[in-house]
Amino acid sequence: MRFTKLLLVGAFVAACSQAQDDAPDASPVIAAERAFAAEAGRIGWVEAFLAFSTDDAIVLGAAPENAHEALSGIDPANRGDTSLTWGPDFAGVSRGGDIGFTTGPYNGGGAAFGQYFTVWRRQDDGGWNWIYDGGTNQRTPTTVSPDGEVAQLPLGARGAGSAAAAAEAVRRREADFAEAAAGNAGAAFADWMAPLGRMNRDDQPSATGPDGAEQLAGAGGVRYAPPSVVEAGSAGDLVFTLGEARWQGGSGYYQRIWVLTSAGWKIGYDQIIERALAEMDAAAAPPAP
Repeated sequence: MRFTKLLLVGAFVAACSQAQDDAPDASPVIAAERAFAAEAGRIGWVEAFLAFSTDDAIVLGAAPENAHEALSGIDPANRGDTSLTWGPDFAGVSRGGDIGFTTGPYNGGGAAFGQYFTVWRRQDDGGWNWIYDGGTNQRTPTTVSPDGEVAQLPLGARGAGSAAAAAEAVRRREADFAEAAAGNAGAAFADWMAPLGRMNRDDQPSATGPDGAEQLAGAGGVRYAPPSVVEAGSAGDLVFTLGEARWQGGSGYYQRIWVLTSAGWKIGYDQIIERALAEMDAAAAPPAP
């Protein structure tokens, strides 16, 4: 009887241990970001953006658009410009090792500052290319540390089983989150943000965790449309989403990383890039966040 009890206790402890969240090794994604930034310093940021992006990569102009088409319209005078620097300080990767992200400060030659966000996809040859790149602006000058310490986002021990299952689950979570955020965005983030999740907004310092996200988002409502882009890793534990966001007096696009944790699906990263959406009905929008 005692031996049986010890076996049961041991099994319970093992199960609890397996349920603990931890951070898969994101060093391949971090290395890809650092190589991307180093190449921009060598050949110019336009050329590096082209070289490190997939053919279907997305950037935000007035709306989401193909990165290669957008880059083709860059003023030729900016070709070879090596003044843009950046480096990661927060990253995450799926346990499947096929999708990940990094974020951190950027500095445009001392004239433009902010926090970038890049989503990466592993290629068939084992290399990494980005599928989305964009970021928020800030007024305070940034300091870029190319080889600085990088915090990593924990995930649960198990994923949803497939990319399709994860994508479907996150679409449902986005709908539930949007319903909550329409009344009080800050309260919604307090419930849905991962403990080490990060949030960025224009002209504001980065926020970390549920309390920081609640404070930065504020008590006003934000209307989040269903995501137009959903990209999930094969392990079913990390998903990138992009869609429209509207609030009284403004509009733009949200970008998020969702991670499956021991407590369910949580937001590991969130940002809004403000853009004018011509079809917005300002009178019907909720109060400003």
